[in-house]
Amino acid sequence: MNTLKKVLFAGACLWVFAAGCSSKRDTTEIHVSFPNHIWNRFQIVDTVFHVSNIEKNYDISLQLSVTDGFKLDIVPVEVVLISPDGQENIVNKKFFVKDAEENHIGNAFGDTWTVELPIYSEKEFSQQGDYRITVQNRTQYFDLPKVESLVITVAPAKRKKEK
Repeated sequence: MNTLKKVLFAGACLWVFAAGCSSKRDTTEIHVSFPNHIWNRFQIVDTVFHVSNIEKNYDISLQLSVTDGFKLDIVPVEVVLISPDGQENIVNKKFFVKDAEENHIGNAFGDTWTVELPIYSEKEFSQQGDYRITVQNRTQYFDLPKVESLVITVAPAKRKKEK
């Protein structure tokens, strides 16, 4: 009986490990660093990610990292998702970078603060293939100083797709 428990335990561990690896394999992270920590108003972040499994839903989010001294409370962005057949889905969102008392919001690492912005929750893709995503800084300023990086994450949704 003891051997059976060990075999079942080992099998369960292997299954959990395999499940964890498969979701990581389906996760795409695109890191964009801004030269001199300046995000120019017309510097559009433009990248491609691949969807191979349309049986899953996906979460798409952005993470913006700014350094101490960043002046704005809110950073508006325009996100355009373009499907393999050219269909465009445009959303306008806002990063809330500081609270009402002008304190940074988000996770701190040294003098850098990172805030996450969900773009799509449980996004359903109808086609396999390469999807393009663009992100544009929509502030009124030509240059947005003290912006270190932007990360685009496409990951399997935490909830399973309903059939």
